[in-house]
Amino acid sequence: MKTIRLNWLLVIMVLFSGMAALVISAALALYDSDSSSRKHAEDVTQIVKKQLDWQVLKLDNQIMSRGHFPDFFLWKRGNSFSGLCVIFETPDGEVARSLCSGEATEEVWPAWFSDLYLLLFDPDMEVHQALHSKAQFEGVIKVAPSTDAVLFNAWQKISSLMSFAVLTVLILCVILVASLHWVLRPVRNTQQTLKEMRCGNLDARVADCRIYEWQETAAAINKLASNLSETLNERKQLSLKMLHIQENERRHLCRELHDELGQSLTGLRAIACFMESEVKENCPQLSTKVSQISLISQHMMELVKGLLFRLRPAEIDELGFLENLKLLIDSWNSKHQDKHCKLVFTGCQQEVPAPVAINVLRIVQECLTNIVKHASANEAEVSVRLDSEQEQLFLTIRDNGNLTSPEELVKPGNGLLGIKERVNALNGELKLERSALGGLKVGAVIPIQDYEGTDEAH
Repeated sequence: MKTIRLNWLLVIMVLFSGMAALVISAALALYDSDSSSRKHAEDVTQIVKKQLDWQVLKLDNQIMSRGHFPDFFLWKRGNSFSGLCVIFETPDGEVARSLCSGEATEEVWPAWFSDLYLLLFDPDMEVHQALHSKAQFEGVIKVAPSTDAVLFNAWQKISSLMSFAVLTVLILCVILVASLHWVLRPVRNTQQTLKEMRCGNLDARVADCRIYEWQETAAAINKLASNLSETLNERKQLSLKMLHIQENERRHLCRELHDELGQSLTGLRAIACFMESEVKENCPQLSTKVSQISLISQHMMELVKGLLFRLRPAEIDELGFLENLKLLIDSWNSKHQDKHCKLVFTGCQQEVPAPVAINVLRIVQECLTNIVKHASANEAEVSVRLDSEQEQLFLTIRDNGNLTSPEELVKPGNGLLGIKERVNALNGELKLERSALGGLKVGAVIPIQDYEGTDEAH
């Protein structure tokens, strides 16, 4: 859907309203001009009739000769007949006298205006009035407005109205734009603050303003951002605590597997070795079966060792973060002969806190698992860089697989959602994008300052 700015929308509405008001005012002005011309014609007709009635009275009393009837001398001296044509016709239909006053000498109106006016109104409509004496019917008085004069007067009204309306609308638009620029300034500030919040800066707040409605909106947004920030912080703390609990459970499980199952398998293998030496002397036919027991116990020892490493590397405290990361990648390379992963490490591994080390290993492990399950890739690279000054760990895992859209990958079932939860719990930032190799690039920035609960996790 195409959008439009609020200030331009209001300006367009003002222009549209001004045009609508101008059209309505113009229509009313034209109607008023036509009504005024008709009323003027009717009034002049009554005036002429009164004067002619007075002259007829003189004819009846033989004070005035019929040769001077009707006399237009009085009409010529006045200006009340401007824009009208006064005609007196005898009973035979002949024009005895006529007088036109106030004709427009030049057409100052456009052609479209005259066509429109003549289409809507009839300025040539005559007003008739019969004139009688005591003895006979004297004739008919006809008063007709001058078309040019009517058009001239109407155009003068319309042009004045249009000039005033256009000037008024322009002034209103200027005032409206200036007012909206000031009124909508809090909206722009709110939009900028919301963009910052959307990018992850929940500490951003909407500034106060003088408009009550915007103040209420800003207060609501700031309150919502504050609640959301508190909720996310609680969620991070809860996630970190859950990770600590999970690592404790894994450590406990590893200890139980190592102590109980490992000792049991070691004892079983020792017994199998003893039986193998005894069987060779006393019962050679069971030698093959006893050898199989020894091989099975050895295989189970290898399975338990791999399981313990996947649950929690036992050498994390002794060998350190880097050596465990190398062991993880070497183990992955040995299991997948058609794929190869390269490790690039810069920095000092002793600066990595235990919770960060454990979770980074989990993240790398999950990403390598995704490369095998979901990406048709044969090359991968794990890059770890430690920045002592910024106290941050920069982790990058990329492959050369086929990638459609990185944003659509964060969903249950592929491990990326769990990776995102781990990074967020460590107060880090996760970014998914297309790598230079063509596949997925998983980038994480994790702070490496000390964490609460470190001792509990190990």
